[in-house]
Amino acid sequence: MATRTARRRLGVLAAAWAICRKDVRIELRTREVLATAGVFAIVVGVLASMTYFVHPKYNRATAAGTIWIAVFFASVLSFSRIWQRERDESALTALLVSPIPRASIFLGKALATFGTILLVELPLIALSMFLFAIDFTPPDDALRDPRATHDPASVHALAFAALTVMGTAALALIGTLFGVMTVRTRARDLVLAIVLFPLLSPVLVCGVAGTRNAFETQPFDDYSGFLGLMGLFVFVGLAMGVALFGPLVDE
Repeated sequence: MATRTARRRLGVLAAAWAICRKDVRIELRTREVLATAGVFAIVVGVLASMTYFVHPKYNRATAAGTIWIAVFFASVLSFSRIWQRERDESALTALLVSPIPRASIFLGKALATFGTILLVELPLIALSMFLFAIDFTPPDDALRDPRATHDPASVHALAFAALTVMGTAALALIGTLFGVMTVRTRARDLVLAIVLFPLLSPVLVCGVAGTRNAFETQPFDDYSGFLGLMGLFVFVGLAMGVALFGPLVDE
């Protein structure tokens, strides 16, 4: 019984990985999502960095908001386009009638979406940290306080990396699930954005608040809870996707 269950799990994961590789190959060949979402994110980052020259005191908080707002809107562009490919020439129907578990389809699509968003984020984060001069060192006024204790810069850098990875995973899981609901609608981009705004608001708030605290090098214990919340969002998105994806595509 245990061997049969292990083989079934391996089949689900293998099918999900095959779907992910298929989507990645298509994206690398066409570069539709990377070009549109990537350019959009970079433009938002450059425009938002203009405020640094006006109010340099708030550059770290502004950088946190810039990164997550740009990532969110770039992700919405990715969600609709990834499912639109499956709609062309009834590819989605062929995928659904194939002997592949519904969970594999969801996991493969979510994994491909996660990788695509992550590729869009990397240049955006590098550019934002350069334009806003983020280096995870305490501000000058904090350094002058002899009573203050500071965590190493590596602690804040790792916390920011963990928030980014888990936040991207949460965006990909929830966006993949609800993106398939709108693939057959005409105004899918508008409907998807309206649906995702309230659903992803907790992820964005958690990401912005945690990133701001990491950029401002506040004590790690003061914002470590945001890491736990982000991990919870990932778990909820994964559980919802595996449980609801099948009924959504079968209707």
